[in-house]
Amino acid sequence: MKNFLIADSENLHIIGLRHTLKKMVKTPNLRVVNSREELFKSLDKNDVDCLIIDPNNIFLFYDDDLKIIKTNFPKCKIIILSYFKNKQTIDSFLKDNINGFISKDCKEQTIYDALYKIQNGERYLCPKTLNALMDVLVLPSADDEKLTLREFEILKQIAQGNNGKNIASDLFISIHTFRTHRKNIMKKTGRHTTSELILYALEKKIA
Repeated sequence: MKNFLIADSENLHIIGLRHTLKKMVKTPNLRVVNSREELFKSLDKNDVDCLIIDPNNIFLFYDDDLKIIKTNFPKCKIIILSYFKNKQTIDSFLKDNINGFISKDCKEQTIYDALYKIQNGERYLCPKTLNALMDVLVLPSADDEKLTLREFEILKQIAQGNNGKNIASDLFISIHTFRTHRKNIMKKTGRHTTSELILYALEKKIA
């Protein structure tokens, strides 16, 4: 990939992204747009290998526009470079077969990893976004309680005998965040002690 179109209106992020791409790609062709009209004009007039876009920072950009771009320009890889806000933030990534989603507060290496995997036919979801997604995605359950992926993983580790400090370290969260999750798990499952949580996990075959 050599022909890049950056769609964003935050100058500092654009400068940083230009610098990163120039270090990674030999003589890249870089264009920048900050409105929906400019974006579609540029896609029509130029061969774009990869569109790197923050949909939240494009003037008059609509929810269905990513799907339209994917349909009309199938050879163009699309990477969303934006902040994770909630599950709806990556709905387009999931339903419209977008090639990558990277949080804007990720490290430069993440851009390298994403471009490498996408160029080799894979899709890419950055670790920070995946980590945040675990806190909002809810596991399907026939029971009344609805544990998020994060809560499920914490419950599993509790049942395996791991202490709070080790669990927090393994999941890259603070001990305070771990305790908040444990409190929520207890509330959802109707259990009040760690021992009761372990028994619950064993009953549900979570451990």
